[in-house]
Amino acid sequence: MKYRIRDIENFVATAGCKTIIQAATKLEISQPALSESLKRLEGDVGATLFYRSRSGIELTPSGKVFLTKAQDLIRSLHDLEFPTDKDSVFAGRSITIGCHVTVAQYTLPKALRYIRAEAHDYRVELRHDLSRNIQADIQRGAIDVGIVINPAEIPDIVIQKLTTDTVAVWKGKGSVDTETIICNNSLFQTQSILKKWKNKAPKIINTDSLELICSLVNENIGYGIAPARAVDNSGFKLEQVAGLPTFTDEVCLVYRPEFGKTPAEKIVIEGIKRSLGVSKKS
Repeated sequence: MKYRIRDIENFVATAGCKTIIQAATKLEISQPALSESLKRLEGDVGATLFYRSRSGIELTPSGKVFLTKAQDLIRSLHDLEFPTDKDSVFAGRSITIGCHVTVAQYTLPKALRYIRAEAHDYRVELRHDLSRNIQADIQRGAIDVGIVINPAEIPDIVIQKLTTDTVAVWKGKGSVDTETIICNNSLFQTQSILKKWKNKAPKIINTDSLELICSLVNENIGYGIAPARAVDNSGFKLEQVAGLPTFTDEVCLVYRPEFGKTPAEKIVIEGIKRSLGVSKKS
């Protein structure tokens, strides 16, 4: 076989990064060594795998095709290498989990506790972004598995609904400034509630931080629009305003079809499910 396994592993890791420098740091090798490895692989494949520019790198159409094949190859090799003992489940491999930072706060502590108990050699990387960006990174192979809110139905990924969350209007315990709404005005959920809210407050304070929304509402700066799980996680004793519109979020597990085959991947999936009260037996 003309390919070097290390070159293929370097390629897969680089495909999940925005620059060669970022990939070299992740792989703990020098940038020249990584560039040489990728150049050698492109020579073996007989095609250009990356577009390179000042702004970073991006997979070419050939690179996208080769990435799928390379990921399948590496997973097959891992299947051969994984012993059955509990201390060697991950065998040096790291799995990347992605979700919004607020979702991470109420899921990942429980998920990682389960994963650690099942595989003492566990290695994970965490990525946080808006759900739509997490889903896009899963689609292109930059993230292995994610917890995504209201994912778009895409044929080439697996979507499993785990639970729901309710986006609602909240107030603090004291005298509320009824002229002000605190929210992330760019979210579809927020827009849906505002559209249905008759006689709503005229002033809007816009922020993309759910934690800040909860904190400001607790100080009675105004009404806040936020998911119930974010409110619970904030620790503030906020009250849902009765009679106002709500929006139901779907909290879903999302990954590519080739994921979930190895023992390590199965443990990660089970850990995420258990963090939301969903297990294999449920």
